[in-house]
Amino acid sequence: MRPLRSVHATTKAVFQFVKNSIIVASIASFTLPTMAQWQDPLDTPARSTLKAPSSLLLDIASAGERLVSVGERGHIIFSDDDGYTWRQASVPVITTLTSVYFVSSTTGWAVGHDAVVLHTKDSGETWVKQFDGFKANEMVLAQAKTNKQKLESELSKVKVMGNSSRIADVEERLENATYALEDAQIDFEDRSTKPLLDLWFKNEKEGFVVGAYGMMFKTMDSGTTWVDWSANVENPDRFHINSIEQINGDRLMMVGEAGLMLRTTNGGDSWKQMFSPYEGSFFGVTSLSKQGVQVAYGLRGNLARTDDFGSSWRLVDTGTEQTLIGGTDRVGRVLFVVGNGGAFLKGFDFARKWESEIRVDRANAAAIIETLSGHFVVVGDNGIQLFNQDGEKLSVSVKSI
Repeated sequence: MRPLRSVHATTKAVFQFVKNSIIVASIASFTLPTMAQWQDPLDTPARSTLKAPSSLLLDIASAGERLVSVGERGHIIFSDDDGYTWRQASVPVITTLTSVYFVSSTTGWAVGHDAVVLHTKDSGETWVKQFDGFKANEMVLAQAKTNKQKLESELSKVKVMGNSSRIADVEERLENATYALEDAQIDFEDRSTKPLLDLWFKNEKEGFVVGAYGMMFKTMDSGTTWVDWSANVENPDRFHINSIEQINGDRLMMVGEAGLMLRTTNGGDSWKQMFSPYEGSFFGVTSLSKQGVQVAYGLRGNLARTDDFGSSWRLVDTGTEQTLIGGTDRVGRVLFVVGNGGAFLKGFDFARKWESEIRVDRANAAAIIETLSGHFVVVGDNGIQLFNQDGEKLSVSVKSI
C-alpha cells in the first residue's frame, strides 16, 4: 500500500506557523506584481526595503559578533549592535529563506524554498547561489533509479533463497522505492521544486542541507558540488526533515514530520531512527551541551526530553498547546523555546520543568538567539523583537539603516 503523505504544505513558514497570514506572505513573493510580469524567483534579486526587519523572518544566527536573519522574499538582514539596528544584504533570489548557519564570523550558508542554497564569505553582506531545486530534482531522480535497481536485484537474490520474511521485507521496500521514483519523475518533468528547511556545516568544506519529503544533500567542497544523501537516512516514508543539530563531536540529531527522530554517531555518514514518544511533527531539536540533555519540540506544545542521546525519550509537560518552533541554550545550562501565539518557555531542572515567560503580544515566533550583551532576539511574524532574560519585551525601536 502506498504510504500516506502529510497534508502539511512544503514551506517552513506554513509547517511551523500554521497560520493563514503566513500562507499569504509566502504566496505574495510569487505574485509580484502580476502573473504577466512574473519572474523566476531563483533569477530575481531580492528587493531593498526598509520593511525587511519588520517582515516575516524564519531564522537567525550569529556570525562572530554579527547577527544575521533570513525570511520571506529573499530578505537577509544583519546587525552589528546586538539587534537594535539592521541593514539588508545583497541576495540573488526572492524565494523565501528558511534557515541560516555560520561556521565562522565570515563564512555561512542559507537555504529556502525551491531547494535554494546561498553562500556568503563576507559575514552575510553579499550572497551567491550555489544550488537550487532543478539540480536537486536531477539528483533525486538519479538516486531513486539507483535505489529501485538495487532492490530489484536484492529481491531476485532473496527469492532464490526462499526466505519468506526477507522476501516480504524487500518487496515492501521495493514498493516504496517505486513510488519514490514515480514522484521524482513527476517533479523532474514538471520542474516542481521543494523547500530546504535546515542545514548544518561541520567546517568550511563539509555540510548537510535537509528538507521536505526526506531531502538531504551533502557537500565536501564548500557547496561547489552536492550529492544526494537521502539513501543514507532511515526514512523510508520520506517524511519531512525539519531540523538538524549537532550534539557533540560526530553525534548529530534530526527531527521532522510524523514523530521522525534520527541520530548519527559517525558525523552523518549514516542515520538511524530513534523511538519517538509522539506521532506528530517535531520542528526543532536543541541541546543543553553542558548537561548532556536534548529536547525536541513541535505541534501543540509537545516537547520530548532525553539524557542518553536519544536511546530513550519522554514527553514533558510544557503547560501550553501552542506549537513550539525554535530554541536556544543559555551558556549551556538553560533552554528557551519559542513558538506560535507568543509562546516563550524557559526550561529548568535539566529541562524537566518548563515555565512560560512574559510576552506582551501574541505574534508567532520562529527562532531565538541570545546576544553577546545577554538579551534575546526573537524573529517571526513581526520580524525582529528584543527581550530581556525574563522574556519581557525591550522598549527599543528596531530600525533599518
